[in-house]
Amino acid sequence: MDDGGGLEATAHAKAAREHVFGFNRITMWERDRIPAETSDQLAEFADIAAAFPQAFSQLSSTLEQALANQVLSMDSMPDESDPSMAIGVARLHLEEARGLAVDLHKHLSAAHNATAHIISQGVDDG
Repeated sequence: MDDGGGLEATAHAKAAREHVFGFNRITMWERDRIPAETSDQLAEFADIAAAFPQAFSQLSSTLEQALANQVLSMDSMPDESDPSMAIGVARLHLEEARGLAVDLHKHLSAAHNATAHIISQGVDDG
């Protein structure tokens, strides 16, 4: 059934998570970062956020296709026993996440634009 694309997509999702965690670890203790670097990083995060709506739509479509083309059942863990209901709920959440991602992109872009022209003269020693 799976041509390997699903495994590759999962690997990309895991790598994205690890990169963000790595960013958080690296920047946790930095105090001398100049605003231009922060602005560049905001631009990168804005680009990532801009890609989320499409990713969430594609995940939703994948679930819809699975419902239409596969024999599905639920394991014994969830209270929900109907895969079509579970997919419906997931798709509603993905649609909501899609809208939130659009807002996130707008906010990150605004933060980038606000910081894009700041010039640092270095650390104030006194």
